[in-house]
Amino acid sequence: MNKPNPNPEPAVNTPKIVISADIGGSETKAIAQIYPSGVPIVLAMPPEIADVSKTSVARFVPNSYNTSIWVGMGDEYYVLGALAKSVFAGTSALRDLKSHYALPKLAALLWLACRQFQFDTNNIDAFIQVLMPPGEISNAHNLGKKLGQSLNRGIVTPTNKLKGKLRNFHVAPEGSGIMIYRSRTLAGSYTQKNIGLLMLGYRNASFVLSQKGNPALAETTDLGMNWLVQQFVQRTAVGLSKEDEHLVTAIIAAGKGNFAPLRSLSRQATPEGVSADLKLFQNILPEVRSDYCRALVRWIRNIPSLDEILICGGTADFVKKELTDHFQNEGIPIVWNGGVQFPTPLDTKGLGERVADVWTAHITYILMLDKNFAYDRKQDLVPDPNKPRPSIPTSGLAQLREYAKNRYGDKPLNS
Repeated sequence: MNKPNPNPEPAVNTPKIVISADIGGSETKAIAQIYPSGVPIVLAMPPEIADVSKTSVARFVPNSYNTSIWVGMGDEYYVLGALAKSVFAGTSALRDLKSHYALPKLAALLWLACRQFQFDTNNIDAFIQVLMPPGEISNAHNLGKKLGQSLNRGIVTPTNKLKGKLRNFHVAPEGSGIMIYRSRTLAGSYTQKNIGLLMLGYRNASFVLSQKGNPALAETTDLGMNWLVQQFVQRTAVGLSKEDEHLVTAIIAAGKGNFAPLRSLSRQATPEGVSADLKLFQNILPEVRSDYCRALVRWIRNIPSLDEILICGGTADFVKKELTDHFQNEGIPIVWNGGVQFPTPLDTKGLGERVADVWTAHITYILMLDKNFAYDRKQDLVPDPNKPRPSIPTSGLAQLREYAKNRYGDKPLNS
């Protein structure tokens, strides 16, 4: 457990906000809730970010918390999401480590949560968990300290200063939520299997190996959806921009046989030119897709023998057939998204399986907090209106209680 500072126990009347965040390359996703009894909500924010001057953001009022997102910490000001892209030429900063812009993104998520919950931002207790690629865990250890200091001083936002105490800060490897969920599903047989977890995101791809219940391998590569998009733009060479927000959705639609969105990408001025571009797109995309899958398989071939593989991430569905064929040929069963079912009532952003990892990580984090606060949780995190007191929580709490007990034991929160 990572600790930013040895803060005392939070005051009883101070609002407690828990956030589990996944700073993705295509979208920043988070689960937030009021602790202990609040129902979780999904927060989502486009990945673009731009560093700006203080005077640049003064004219933007919070008419919509989805489009006017900016934060100021000390002398540094950042605009995020749609505003960053449309006004300040912000980018998703895919070449940078996720930890590079994690601080302003976490601050923005905390502000968004306060807005959603209609909290006074002058006095909050924050509990933050952030998921990072396995290869970036050590880079994130100072984030908690910096975020705690910024909250103490006050983070400037479009409404007023966001102030409070960071009571706990935890960095977890991407995929850990799904792997933990699967471990409880398999129960005792988990320690008898070699299980791989392949995560395919927009920025990168990661692989984690659990060898008979013990962490054995964690690797990260640049083979995310962004690799395929860059190759498509370069090989077509007709003036496409990899920053075009319609490019990825058009490629995904074409992968399912719908080529109409590809036609709209053309910048030609005549119908004949547009048709020529479409033909080019239809010829290049299968080649790029094939090269991408071959690169993934070459990387995966170095993996030791597996009893099963868990596959998740927004890019996974795009190459689902190719991955299925490969692992079937290898005789390795696939468990898509680790068997996680994201609660439908929470899917207000239409993200579906893309939040499976951060959702299961959030469950585990809540259980850890329950343990430390001696909170006896009687109901599921997402109550079923037809079953107000379910005997088996559908969110996986029942499956994970024993794991939390074994993993965290009686350790205090800031240990």
